[in-house]
Amino acid sequence: MNIQTNIMGEKLALSFSQTSPRENIQKWMFRGSEISSKHVRIFGETLLNNKIHPPVPPDIAITDSTTPTFSDKIAMFQLSLLSAAGMGNYATAAAASQRTDLVLNYERLSLEIAQFAKDGAYIMINNAWLEQPPGTKNKEQLTKDKNQ
Repeated sequence: MNIQTNIMGEKLALSFSQTSPRENIQKWMFRGSEISSKHVRIFGETLLNNKIHPPVPPDIAITDSTTPTFSDKIAMFQLSLLSAAGMGNYATAAAASQRTDLVLNYERLSLEIAQFAKDGAYIMINNAWLEQPPGTKNKEQLTKDKNQ
């Protein structure tokens, strides 16, 4: 299932990259496509090494259009949502697996997706499409400020 969802994510990210007018979003989307492609390759190799054929990718074609069908805001939210769902899928797969090699792959690849999602959140924050998530105050700095 992770192979199939990554194939769809790869094509979606590539098409969003192709149609976005903003260079930073194009680069982020293209990076997402490359990450998905890499994950498909890793999962496919694991299956092939165990004499199991990976699923055949659906016939998804990307047109040569560069005209945006969707706004960058919608595209960013869509890919962010897919990234979060992917991390959840990997966590579920890792928890259900009894093979440590697979668990290591899921954990390692989850970190890569988490960094990608974090970078996407910063893009959305910088474009005022998302608010900065709440954090904690620096207690040490509060103490220093109080004593001055």
